[in-house]
Amino acid sequence: MAYDGTYQSHLRRNHTYSGGMFLLLVRVAIAPLIVVIATLIQRRYGNDVGGLVIGLPLASLPLLWLVALQHGSSFASSMSGAILVGASAQVVVIWMYALLAPRISPLLALAGAVCSFVITIGALNLLNLSVLLASFLATTGFALALYWWPYSETSNLESGRYRFMLRIIISAGFTLFLVTVAGRIGPGFAGLIAALPMMSLVMAFVTHRELGANASAQFLHGVTKGSFSYVASMLVLAELLRTGSVGVAFLAAIGVALVVQLAVQSLDTFPSVRRALNAPLVTLKFSLKS
Repeated sequence: MAYDGTYQSHLRRNHTYSGGMFLLLVRVAIAPLIVVIATLIQRRYGNDVGGLVIGLPLASLPLLWLVALQHGSSFASSMSGAILVGASAQVVVIWMYALLAPRISPLLALAGAVCSFVITIGALNLLNLSVLLASFLATTGFALALYWWPYSETSNLESGRYRFMLRIIISAGFTLFLVTVAGRIGPGFAGLIAALPMMSLVMAFVTHRELGANASAQFLHGVTKGSFSYVASMLVLAELLRTGSVGVAFLAAIGVALVVQLAVQSLDTFPSVRRALNAPLVTLKFSLKS
């Protein structure tokens, strides 16, 4: 069946989603592994950097690669497109949690964020978005979220062992749930569910309980900055996987993700470099005036 580039086509396809136990275990193991890495980075380098790691497509790309190998490039393309459409709802849920965190309890903030995701997904389900329009909408949403990000202060970096295990268990459970029901609901709805930033929400919730609302908001700010490469890689996969060239599609997705993320990071880096270079000149001018 030809792919027409719209979101609606993602929901109307039926594919058999079955596979070996080995690939299932690999899929389930990827998310907890990313959570462990991000948690260690969060402890060492701060909440914003830890969130950045979670925002990158480190878990999505390996999972979709396994899906493409096992179920074909058409299935993976449809799922990538649906994830891309759901990315707009991901913007809402991340920003909503950051907004609610300083005002209410972690549990209520989590409930409010998930409700906002459900409402946004329901609205998007009524639209017939192309993957290009969906990527533009998501990218614009992430940019606006950063521009109007709720204010947060600095916080400490300590974390508990029990919470660490909780992150791993929930991320593994969500991945297991997703790969189990994907065959029954198809690549479109599976992609929309996968767009729910479960790892981000779990880590934000635990960070909120351990370190406070400001730390949680900082973490989600990092997630938002890393999500631009996520959107770019999903767009590349949705388009190129239709050609059947799995290897080329994923290499291109990785390359585009790297370029996009470097560009996003440069927006933070260049002003700092410019200030550092201008500092001696400002000092010299001040000395001459004195």
